Amino acid sequence: MIQKIQFSRFGPAAEVLECVDAPPPPPPGSGEVEIDMIHMPLNPSDIMMTAGIYGGAPPPLPCDMGREGVGRISATGPDVSGFSVGDLVVPITAPTWQSKIIRPVEALIPLPPGIVLQQAAMLRSGPATAALMLRDYVTLGEGDWAIQNVANSAVGTCFAQLASNRGIRTLNIVRRMEAGTHLEDIPGAVVIEHVGGPSDELKQKVEDATSGEPVRLGLDAIAGPSTDAIAQCLANGATLVNYGVLSKEPCQIYGGHLHFRGITMRGFWMSQWLQLSAPAEVQSLYAELAQLMNDGVLHMAVAGAYSFAQIKDAASHAAGEARGGKVLISPA
Repeated sequence: MIQKIQFSRFGPAAEVLECVDAPPPPPPGSGEVEIDMIHMPLNPSDIMMTAGIYGGAPPPLPCDMGREGVGRISATGPDVSGFSVGDLVVPITAPTWQSKIIRPVEALIPLPPGIVLQQAAMLRSGPATAALMLRDYVTLGEGDWAIQNVANSAVGTCFAQLASNRGIRTLNIVRRMEAGTHLEDIPGAVVIEHVGGPSDELKQKVEDATSGEPVRLGLDAIAGPSTDAIAQCLANGATLVNYGVLSKEPCQIYGGHLHFRGITMRGFWMSQWLQLSAPAEVQSLYAELAQLMNDGVLHMAVAGAYSFAQIKDAASHAAGEARGGKVLISPA
């Protein structure tokens, strides 16, 4: 038997997630490999999925969980090239919260030797989301400014690190200054405390930090009034990208930002990008990010590690606001 994490009813993750025994998967077929999973992170999207509010529609029940993780190949099927037993890989398709999975080789990211496994477990979502939003919407040069909320998150941390690596400066909004202390060590990163309220206060803090220089890219992970708060801080003609709805509210933005000031608003979803992109482009992106992770350019904090049997404790920890990093789970 293998172990896996699933839920059979919608509700708070700490209440509905459970570790269950399941029959082992069949041997890998042609072009497939068997993977023993090692570490897997809990993301905000996982918490929202158990509540039935993530994606286009609630998933069918019971729902096997997990979109990220790192594992080691334990067996290969016929016609497999480029991968061998013992290789460390990141699967890019769900579900991953299982002790053993089968995947086609085109759904695997190979990892460089020596990479830290807990970091590799978080490669699929946070670093890639940050890299694509930095790359695909605005061409920023050395010394340019970008702004983001929820900057202490994995995506936010990776965005600040990747921007700094290119000489781009970032304005990083956090609700508590202590939540952003790790960002202060990133060259070019400015941490701004803002707990909501009048957005003109945030705009003034941004103008003070930039000495009035234009901010050409904004990232919003919250939606609700926070979308407009970011828009107010942007230069005319800038681009605002929403990639999350942590407030569970629709994006709110004054129409004048769009038609008077020429601000462009876009949406980003990592899963959709993976579905629409050519395999070669996916492999190229992750090869670059894995190397940056191995070189220490990308690093995300780990707040705690739990076994599958402790999934309810892990989910409770992951849902907390002051956890200070990702929560990881492992089969053993």
